[in-house]
Amino acid sequence: MAVPMQCDISQKEIAGDAAEASQVLTHKWYFSRKEIELQSPSRSDGIDYKKEEHLRKLYCAFLQELGIELKVPQVTIATAVIFCHRFYTRQSHAKNDWQTIATSCMFLASKAEETPRWLGELVVVAYKLIYKWDPSASRRIREIYDKQKELILVGERLLLHVLAFDLNIEHPYKSLVAALKRMDITHKDLVKVAWNFVNDWLRTSLCLQHKPHYIAAGSLFLATKIMKVKLPTSKGKAWWMEFDVSPKQLEDVIQQMMSLWEHSQSQSRSQSQSQSQIQSQSQSQTLALKDEKVTKSPIRTTSNCVKKEAFEKVHDTSRETTNGQTSDTGSGVSVVEDGDIGEPVTVKSELSSSCKIVSVGAIIGKSQVVDVNKIREKLKNRNLIKTMKRKRVEEGMDDDGEDWIERELENGIVLQSTHPEKQKKI
Repeated sequence: MAVPMQCDISQKEIAGDAAEASQVLTHKWYFSRKEIELQSPSRSDGIDYKKEEHLRKLYCAFLQELGIELKVPQVTIATAVIFCHRFYTRQSHAKNDWQTIATSCMFLASKAEETPRWLGELVVVAYKLIYKWDPSASRRIREIYDKQKELILVGERLLLHVLAFDLNIEHPYKSLVAALKRMDITHKDLVKVAWNFVNDWLRTSLCLQHKPHYIAAGSLFLATKIMKVKLPTSKGKAWWMEFDVSPKQLEDVIQQMMSLWEHSQSQSRSQSQSQSQIQSQSQSQTLALKDEKVTKSPIRTTSNCVKKEAFEKVHDTSRETTNGQTSDTGSGVSVVEDGDIGEPVTVKSELSSSCKIVSVGAIIGKSQVVDVNKIREKLKNRNLIKTMKRKRVEEGMDDDGEDWIERELENGIVLQSTHPEKQKKI
């Protein structure tokens, strides 16, 4: 919409008399399929038929969404679509921005169908739809509001000139409803499917090739095939005679509709299959990542615990080796020896006990059996001996040597190697 609008027709011709414009432009609005595919004005500007068909679908979808936002009837939307189709049979896509032309078609169709909307409202809603991916569009429209209004008014004048002021549009809806009443068809689903077919053909070039009552008859025929309903005959007349159509031309219309419908169905199936494949691939990747996390997490925990256990062991051993501290048995293991009982008691750190793994002896391949009851009995005897010695100290019965040794053991101070005499006493 922000792209400046261009056209081969000069401003002098736009401002000219309506009679002169009608003499320049013909009133032929129905073309053959060959003329639409090969002789469109967009071909001379390098736009092929597939590209033009894609652009046709874009502005039809935009007009449908714009009409819903403006709350106009479906007939007004259909009139805007027909205006846009007819404009591009006379003008090229390369020289006329389809967003500006489509907005001008909606503005003109709302007045032609007597459902007018304010120009300011139309400009704001259309601009937001065009730039709906941009959150700053609502703020930017205030800056270019007047320019956009002028652009739509210029587009309306250009549209009137190209259409030769021919605003009388007939739609298939009227023929379809009248034929259904005459045939006394009250099947709601059948009527709904036929109506939807009429809406779908608006997005194609069928409305440029065939008159409205042919499109209505072909839509009803396809609806009966899908719903598997047999059309009634009244007074010996065939159903297609209610639409005032020739059988041969109706057959051509139905064949073209069938090919378009089958093509759209194949595209929808391929899209659904591709989406299902993408979803299945994403789900399989997610499951694979979950499985990988589950398999890696216990190994990581075990390795961390082993590292902590090994670090603690090396740290204790290096500390004892540096200080020259050994037990009476000459072992380098961190052991505190009970002076009275003579049994070693292994000291366990809180860090190693928090790890959910096997003890260090099991890690290095040695099996160590710990008798819990025996350890409890030793601790109990040791506490009993400490209690008895305290009583003896209070009574003055204990000597200085044993009292010093007990204090050292209770305070956790390891005897230094610089006191050989005290070591001999112990």
